[in-house]
Amino acid sequence: MSFITTVIATIQPDDPGMAEKITLWIRKTLGPPLRSLHEPIDHWLVSLPMSVAMACAIGLFVLAGIWVWTLHTDFIFRGAPDHKRWRDLRIWSMVVLLPYITIYFLFGR
Repeated sequence: MSFITTVIATIQPDDPGMAEKITLWIRKTLGPPLRSLHEPIDHWLVSLPMSVAMACAIGLFVLAGIWVWTLHTDFIFRGAPDHKRWRDLRIWSMVVLLPYITIYFLFGR
């Protein structure tokens, strides 16, 4: 029996418990293989100290900031009537990223 016919056979459109049946079916069919993939990764991540997680998060934010500054100026000012400094999206992206970096640095311990 195919995936679609299985789902259609078990769920009627006017059934009030349709969401619960879909959730239960997904847990029964996809849960075991996904759990076998996730459990080793979860055990490995739990063994790492929180400072590693904090460093990874801050590193990703810094990498995103560096990537933004590598974009071409034509792309940054696309659709802007002029090239004034306050329209530079690279600066605004740093304004958005800095509070996240600060929060992770101060409270991520």
